[in-house]
Amino acid sequence: MLMKGHALKFLFLLMIFAFIPCSAGAQEWPDTLLLEFDFEGFGNMILVSPPHYAGDIIAGDARLVGATWWIEIDDSEWPPTTDPNARWEYIFNTYYEYNSQTGSWTAFFNASTLPAKPTWGIDHPTNGTMGGTLVIASTMGDWDMDGVLDIEERMFATFEGTLMVMKYGTGNFYKYCGSGSYNGALQNYDPANFVDDYVDGSCILDLVNCVISNEHATWGSIKALNQ
Repeated sequence: MLMKGHALKFLFLLMIFAFIPCSAGAQEWPDTLLLEFDFEGFGNMILVSPPHYAGDIIAGDARLVGATWWIEIDDSEWPPTTDPNARWEYIFNTYYEYNSQTGSWTAFFNASTLPAKPTWGIDHPTNGTMGGTLVIASTMGDWDMDGVLDIEERMFATFEGTLMVMKYGTGNFYKYCGSGSYNGALQNYDPANFVDDYVDGSCILDLVNCVISNEHATWGSIKALNQ
């Protein structure tokens, strides 16, 4: 009887330990995620085709910190990078509009001004990848309010926009789609020679599980928000 009692206790302990990994180990990610993070990086619209910006996620939600990010812009209608001055003049004259009330120029890069929306992606070393499309609004200030963009005024800009998270993520992000918004600043210490821009900013992603039964309704509403 003593041996039998010890055997039962041993089996009971085995059952407890067997369940510990299930409760304390890797958990299924929830059906909704609100991810906030800060980012920084570099890029160039004049000397690189297609324009490419990339960098690191440096703070925020632990599920994204340590990831890399990138965006690209369709420049198929722009002058070539071999003539950077012509390329810059085309971008400025085509996309930037002056607002005398605010004393600033703003450009919009989206499906209405480009052959295709800009694209973006995030790659985390353990949690996987996600990406989609975005719209970009970039603003440069007219500091002396003379209606002329001076070289010094090209050294700083702000940007903001919205983005869509498409349904082709991998890893822990495989089931998500959604939308988001971002904003930040751009600095360039030598715009006359078209050196790389330094960018930093913040982003919020509002994600839902697009694999569940209401996938079509959810995805349709998300697309409607970003059209």
